[in-house]
Amino acid sequence: MEIDHVVLAARTKDEAEQVLSRAGLGIARGRTIPGLGLSNLVVPLGQGLLEIHYPNGELAAPGAPPLLEFDREALAAHPSEPLVPMAWLVLMEDEQRLRELAAANDAPILDAPADGPGFPPYTLAGFGSNFDRRWLPCLIHWPEGSPVLSAPHRRQPVGITRIDVAGPEDDIRRWCGGTPRVLHTVPGTVGPLRVEIGFADATTLTLGLTA
Repeated sequence: MEIDHVVLAARTKDEAEQVLSRAGLGIARGRTIPGLGLSNLVVPLGQGLLEIHYPNGELAAPGAPPLLEFDREALAAHPSEPLVPMAWLVLMEDEQRLRELAAANDAPILDAPADGPGFPPYTLAGFGSNFDRRWLPCLIHWPEGSPVLSAPHRRQPVGITRIDVAGPEDDIRRWCGGTPRVLHTVPGTVGPLRVEIGFADATTLTLGLTA
């Protein structure tokens, strides 16, 4: 059971790009997320993705999920951190298993369409229902296979090699139907704290809150 991707909040696009550039990571794509007051940058990691959200100056639509508010609160709480992890997603290869776990946990399911070249449709379980339990990931399934994206990296990432999450491991295990590989839990309930990325030269990079 693998980590599919991690979502991080940034204050601005420029600041996010500077952090990624210093790390030797390139950006595959970015877009405005309709109705949320946010835009994103997507960084492919060989296995898995980083998705970075930043305010785009637009107002969130009435009734929209409060992701912009959540991001602002997290960034205000950690003024010295340029990127703050906000959410994590676990890959489910078996769609039926995702739907079974969603039903067992009374979690909503979202079937999202393709979103441009290289970003196929996906099925998401748990979005919204875990806003008050940030330690729980969403479960994601890609019916047509995971995104095939390239970026102008100066260092070659191979994937997510660790994620630190403040939350009860038994609750995460029950939600996911097992323990995601490379998960490390710590005391607390605030959710993802930091993510470690591995590179082909055996070095690593940690993004998020200082340990």
